[in-house]
Amino acid sequence: MSGQAVNLHCTLGRSSPKQYIVEMDRAAGHPCAECIEIDHPWISNDLMPIYLWTFPSETTDEELSACFRARDDWAIRVRYHFAWVIDLSNITKAPATQRKALAEHLKRLEEFSERWNAGSALVVPSAWLRGLVTAVFWISPPKYPHKTFSEPLSGKRWAREQLAAKLAQLD
Repeated sequence: MSGQAVNLHCTLGRSSPKQYIVEMDRAAGHPCAECIEIDHPWISNDLMPIYLWTFPSETTDEELSACFRARDDWAIRVRYHFAWVIDLSNITKAPATQRKALAEHLKRLEEFSERWNAGSALVVPSAWLRGLVTAVFWISPPKYPHKTFSEPLSGKRWAREQLAAKLAQLD
């Protein structure tokens, strides 16, 4: 399948209130898989199996924990390859306790992410945000592809390419 693009798109029909059917290019031999929504306001499911996680400028520890719980609940059920676009560009405040909590969350999902995550694009348009990512990854270095971007569009393009490449490897 070398050099052939993989076409990913979500159908309009839902199989249940929280699941969409994603049809992958059958000519390329990819099976259909159910994509599962993540029920949290910071996460967009519009591009599943590419998920967009947009952090707010500030958050409480409780709000952050709620987001992590939503991702943990999702991870229990997911058995398909996916990619992330994680937009950190709004963040203006990230206390050490929250950076540590994020690192611990990523560590909890390490084995799962290594198996299923085709790549995480991190939108970090400033040196301060790149430093934040470095601090989190120093505590919990990812074992899946990841790359930083200054704006979301490039990150989405990269995430789509990473997912297509991962699916092509499965042929």
